[in-house]
Amino acid sequence: MGISGRVLELVETEPVLRDRVPVVRRFSGGGTVIVDQGTVFVTFICNRSAVEGLQPFPRDIMSWSGQLYGEVFGRYGEFHLRENDYAFSHRKFGGNAQSITKKSLG
Repeated sequence: MGISGRVLELVETEPVLRDRVPVVRRFSGGGTVIVDQGTVFVTFICNRSAVEGLQPFPRDIMSWSGQLYGEVFGRYGEFHLRENDYAFSHRKFGGNAQSITKKSLG
């Protein structure tokens, strides 16, 4: 769950408790996602000065991460950014939830 999500609004607590389904709260924003054994989470936590010239604003961070992931995923299909999401062709496979504080990006 994203940091501001409310358990009672987003989770059917009875079956979650019954089936012992782990629910994890991320430190960043964003929606609730369902994950399995094949899910990979990537987090960049750094000071603002870690990437030269990168401005601490969501669009700038998204553009930088899209360029980085483009080098990684480009050989697997038509990778591109779509608003705040990462996609192959028209199918979203990941998103970007950012946490920007006074001296760091996450």
